[in-house]
Amino acid sequence: MARGVASAAAVGTVLAFASHAAGHHHGLHGVLDSVPSPPSVSSLPAGIGTSRLAWAKALLREIPEPNTACNRAAVVAWETREGGGFGNQAKNDPVNLNPRPGTPWPGHHVKGAWAFPTPADGLHYTVLTILNGNYGGILAALHRGKDAQAVANAIENSPWAQSHYGYSLTASC
Repeated sequence: MARGVASAAAVGTVLAFASHAAGHHHGLHGVLDSVPSPPSVSSLPAGIGTSRLAWAKALLREIPEPNTACNRAAVVAWETREGGGFGNQAKNDPVNLNPRPGTPWPGHHVKGAWAFPTPADGLHYTVLTILNGNYGGILAALHRGKDAQAVANAIENSPWAQSHYGYSLTASC
């Protein structure tokens, strides 16, 4: 599957330095010597920091995967279940990334997640995390773009959340 400009530079860096450590909620683990810069705030769609749908569209664009109704519905369901990013402590982190202490990301830890200083930072580190090699099932389901529940199932079956959402994450299109 093809990868875009934002992710092409990230894949080599992330795969070289990241691993998923047991006992930690989703996020890059280990020390990153070099992290590509986040997208320019001016290149982000309007509302990315205030709307789950705008953030979902931006995520799909940056990974990149098809911006279909099914993929948007699945990402919005994921954001909703995670509960981060909008009007709470996990500022600019809709899917509640939670890296290991000492990870050199901008922002800071909050209970069960990370708070990023800008929507661009949150989006960037979410893309890096999804592309770190541990979420191939999610990427494959998004790539097909035709089945929101298949994406939800792939999220549940991934190491993203230790709870696997009780295998009750649902999405439809």
